[in-house]
Amino acid sequence: MNIISCENLTKTYGSAAAPVHALQDVSLTFEQGSFTAITGKSGSGKSTLLHLLSGLDRPTSGQVFYQGNNLFQ
Repeated sequence: MNIISCENLTKTYGSAAAPVHALQDVSLTFEQGSFTAITGKSGSGKSTLLHLLSGLDRPTSGQVFYQGNNLFQ
């Protein structure tokens, strides 16, 4: 069973004149009981992804699901 998933997740900061794309079109699924490591170099969007998956921040576009329920509806 999927515990957390996201579809086409995008997060953009800044203004329309100077946008900063922290995440672009990310889709992931995490199975219940699994262990997952999020790795990458500095500035690659790891913390932004975790903030969005946990509901601490809202995505610019895309959806996050927890146990099949959309977190932002």
